Amino acid sequence: MKAWRPRGPMRLRTQLYLWLLGPMLLLTLAGAWLSHASARDMARAAAERTLLGSARMIGEAIAAEEDLRAELPPAALENLETAVGDRVYYRADHPQRGLLLGFADFPRYNAALPAEQWHGFETSLQGEPVHVVAFAQPVYPFERGSAVIVQVATTQRAERALVSQLWLRSLWPPGLLLVAVAVLGWVWVKVALAPVTRISEQLQAHAVESTGRFDGGDVPGELRPLVRAIDGLTDRIAAFVAERGRFIANAAHQLKTPLTVLNTQVTVGLRADEPGAKQQALSAIYDTAQRCIRLIHQLLTLSASDHRMQSPPQASEVDLRDVVREVLEDLAEPAHGKNIDLGAGDWPASQVSVRGVPLLLREMVANLVDNAIRYAPEGGTVSVSVRATSAGVVLTVEDNGPGIPPAERQHVFERFYRLPDAGSHDGSGLGLAIVREIAIACDASITLEDRPDGGPGLVVRVCWPVPSHTPTVAAPQSGGSRE
Repeated sequence: MKAWRPRGPMRLRTQLYLWLLGPMLLLTLAGAWLSHASARDMARAAAERTLLGSARMIGEAIAAEEDLRAELPPAALENLETAVGDRVYYRADHPQRGLLLGFADFPRYNAALPAEQWHGFETSLQGEPVHVVAFAQPVYPFERGSAVIVQVATTQRAERALVSQLWLRSLWPPGLLLVAVAVLGWVWVKVALAPVTRISEQLQAHAVESTGRFDGGDVPGELRPLVRAIDGLTDRIAAFVAERGRFIANAAHQLKTPLTVLNTQVTVGLRADEPGAKQQALSAIYDTAQRCIRLIHQLLTLSASDHRMQSPPQASEVDLRDVVREVLEDLAEPAHGKNIDLGAGDWPASQVSVRGVPLLLREMVANLVDNAIRYAPEGGTVSVSVRATSAGVVLTVEDNGPGIPPAERQHVFERFYRLPDAGSHDGSGLGLAIVREIAIACDASITLEDRPDGGPGLVVRVCWPVPSHTPTVAAPQSGGSRE
């Protein structure tokens, strides 16, 4: 047989109700136990007072004139009569003369007991528990200094009945209070959670793209941090939706032009009759297709970097020299096609490690080098350097292209942003945006500078501080051409 398990987390209303009712129930049970002990003590004290009164009556009836004479006063037994029919036992004993009065099978009290003192205890007679009071009655004037021990005992039926009666009467107030808490507590919990219900209703009615704030005016102080957290999440979601909308609009705009051009080139190629014209159209189609492939790849890379927080990869120590060497080998052919001198500048002999995700680092270096090749003139130069300094690790990509004006250097990291005079280049404006995202992911900083010799061109530096930190973002997909 399978053990029962809850199907889901317990509702907050039920938890609050149980936290309210549970301690109240425990307190009620503790109070009932204490009430029972108190009722038992009260009934015991009342029984002992009754037994002691009967023992005094019997003791006062013992006369010592010429000789000891003991008689049983009727009032002594009438004082012990109960409605439940308890049995009564008594006896009186003289220290020297023995039994004077009572039942011989009632055990004699042999302990020392000063005159006018009494002692109560429990014992068993004829197989039934009894409560006994022994009283030392002095005998005057016949035997000065001597005392008769008078014992009176009764069964405990009336005592137990009195305990039950007192206990049940003491249970009524806390019992009624517990019932009231059980009934009214559920209503109270519902009222107390009404602000949470209102927040839930507002959250369900809140549009994803809305930037409206939640009304927290009548919300209790304990729930205001929750409202602020929801407002913050709403702002982030709205910003994400707006950014996603801009991204989709820009992507559609960027893809529209090359696809239109591609369609025109295909049409021209189909209409051409001469082999040379068809070959020229095919070459144009190929170039446009490559541009589309590069753009789609960059869009996928940027989209993956937007979701980097969902499944952060594990960072590791990566030799930056190996990453740069692989990128230079992959981009050697495009550089050769433009007759560009692509090579390494400062190159350390020993390993230069940075902490990051290898796929991220390769994507970043590839975009930087590809941009430098794309914007460098025919026969230009592109140099990649790796240096380890006391301040950290520095990756430098330098070209002799047109460069970027200082006023535009902050804008070129924006998505789809292109320089006003970049019409002759087929870039999409995503290369440096991807580089910035990856640099942030790798806990690195990126700067754009002029060439040290003052000539035309651009120097891009990516710096990892010491110690570098573990990146917390997911690696974008790699493959295809870069920008």
